[in-house]
Amino acid sequence: MIRKQNEKGFSLIELLIVVAIILIIAAIAIPNLLRARMAANEASAVGSVRAINTSAVTYSLTWGVPVSIDGSDGRRSGRRGKLRGSSAD
Repeated sequence: MIRKQNEKGFSLIELLIVVAIILIIAAIAIPNLLRARMAANEASAVGSVRAINTSAVTYSLTWGVPVSIDGSDGRRSGRRGKLRGSSAD
């Protein structure tokens, strides 16, 4: 195909090649971005669990109340979720 000197713009083939290159780059980049996002979410979750654990230990040491993850107060009296010294005692 011979081009005339005064034609301006891109041919359909040139545009299709550019679109194909962009799609190839996107196909390579998107999985890596998703993996990075998942790793960031996991790191955030680990940080949150550590903060909750630190808070529970600090509370336990400050008030002398054993704290467990399941919500019990550490006593075996059958009552669950009641704090020592609360009005329900």
